[in-house]
Amino acid sequence: MNGYGARGPLAGLRVLELTQRFAPALGGVERYVERLAKELTSAGARVEVSTSDLARDQPMTRGQFSPGSGPVAVRRHRAYLAAPMPHGSGVVVPGMVLDALRSPVDVVHAHAFGHFPLWVGALTQALRGTPLVVTTHSDPGSGTPVARVWSRYVVRTSVRSADRIVALSRLERDWLAGLGAPRERIRVIPPGIDVGEFAALPARLKPAEEPVILFVGRLSAQQKGLGTLVRAFAKVPRGFRSRLRLVGADWGGLDSTLALARSLGVSDRMEALGAVSRERLVEEYASAELLVLPSRFDSFPVVVLEAMAAGLPVVATRVGGVPEAVEEGRSGLLVPPEDPAALAEGIRTVLADPELRVRFGAAGRERAARFDWSVVAAEYVQLFREVSPRAPSTGNGGA
Repeated sequence: MNGYGARGPLAGLRVLELTQRFAPALGGVERYVERLAKELTSAGARVEVSTSDLARDQPMTRGQFSPGSGPVAVRRHRAYLAAPMPHGSGVVVPGMVLDALRSPVDVVHAHAFGHFPLWVGALTQALRGTPLVVTTHSDPGSGTPVARVWSRYVVRTSVRSADRIVALSRLERDWLAGLGAPRERIRVIPPGIDVGEFAALPARLKPAEEPVILFVGRLSAQQKGLGTLVRAFAKVPRGFRSRLRLVGADWGGLDSTLALARSLGVSDRMEALGAVSRERLVEEYASAELLVLPSRFDSFPVVVLEAMAAGLPVVATRVGGVPEAVEEGRSGLLVPPEDPAALAEGIRTVLADPELRVRFGAAGRERAARFDWSVVAAEYVQLFREVSPRAPSTGNGGA
């Protein structure tokens, strides 16, 4: 984290983070909000988190959370399913509304496009005049007519009024602006990673006898393209002696993925590890030959940044913010989504060329340094100082 000292650039600023789920619940948004809260606290802010009691929302699963301790106050409220909508958009958290309206804060920061916290943030801004920052964590997705109508409604009712809108990628910025969000209020701030977590990992100079193709992410067949991954893996010649390892919690896609692997005769070369600790995840990055991410749609997957920080080449689909993270032909290869043949060709290309893997790995590490949390946090510090009249005008470390 940033070392601002006793008095940082956000000294005394009271920030309320609104998020549908929060760590230790699993997910990219959950980890993002957790780390951002710590970074803002390091900058001197007094951060509170208002969230639900859910460990996951599809299917709805309530978590067993300890009260916790530390400088970030976390309040969890009971969630209810108001409507069976995709991606947990039908979940409501009534206690979050009262929490936001009663909390004496200087800035409200709401997360996740189409989810309840964004409407809570907009309501708080309207009734109390509290400055609102929205981070959408969104992706254009399939762009079906129904999705476009829904997206325009979300922007009109919960995004457009925000004082600042944070998009994770330029693609997301342009999409939001096309839906009616004021472009002049949109700031592109990509997600962050802790580069130091991977700094001690050695460069992979010698090919492994059984190279590991690593997938990291929630096991969601709908979003992550697991069927495409298995079909592509089946096309990789057995002469490479490669193995496929799946790391991530099962979000309803594991059984169908394993069944497909059995039908294609590759289940003997696959292993699903489930969710693992951070220490084990770093070990998986260190022991793999490349990361493969075959998402059908995605926002800005942090796993590609982590893989690059670990010195891994990346073969991923050209969706969401992935092309803004992976420099195609320099730190990895990008292919169209839902194209097993193209994905298999990308995997074969990387496995067949040890020198290419070394070049990709070195370039990836250099690229990943630009996404360190110290860089991302500084962007948020500046943004929060812009929107709140109560933010200190000066402070050690600056923005």
